[in-house]
Amino acid sequence: MRSLSHSSCGAETAPAPRNRLLPVMHLETGDAVLLFAETEKRFEERAVFGPATRAAEGSRVATPAQWMAEHVEAVALDAHNRTTERPVIVELPLVALLHPDTALACDAAIARTKLCPQEICLEVQDAALALPAARGAQAGIEALRKCGFRVSLNSTRSWQCPLDHNLRILLDSLRVDARKIEDDEALQDRIDMAACAGMLVIAENANWRDTYFLNELGVEYGFRMRADA
Repeated sequence: MRSLSHSSCGAETAPAPRNRLLPVMHLETGDAVLLFAETEKRFEERAVFGPATRAAEGSRVATPAQWMAEHVEAVALDAHNRTTERPVIVELPLVALLHPDTALACDAAIARTKLCPQEICLEVQDAALALPAARGAQAGIEALRKCGFRVSLNSTRSWQCPLDHNLRILLDSLRVDARKIEDDEALQDRIDMAACAGMLVIAENANWRDTYFLNELGVEYGFRMRADA
């Protein structure tokens, strides 16, 4: 169900959306139940050219924590004006996850909006938790959870990080690529482990006709669903 943005006087218009909000569907009902937020530019894609760039930006260069906080605030404002589905999943770059100020900066940012932290789910790449810096990454996840944010794991490209008990209790959901499930027992085991821990499992690129097979594995949600041939 969608809500139309409006103003109290009827003359103002909502600001142009800065993010695409894409629905995650319940496989059995076909209802949109939560959202993915896609931004036009990632933190790593910013052009940085030293002093000249800083001068052009008014001598302000955002830290990863500041950039992430601004992104969370923009997504929250867009979601409040345009949709009712929650939570909204937002990609969290590793550099921001490892920054010590990210959790508090995002907490302050969400306080400036109509949403609460539980309505935002920050998604971490599986590869980030499989790196030597994984200990710092888990500490970043714990800090986000203490502020009330949900945290999701993106395992669409790799599923190598140790999904131990301590990590499973911190994670709210798991995203996988449906095209890779059938032929990979390790991925099937990971899905089962996540589902048994109470995590939401989201299959990207799933076909509607595979709903029964996915449900049997513990997958209840689909993203970028593909029409049955």
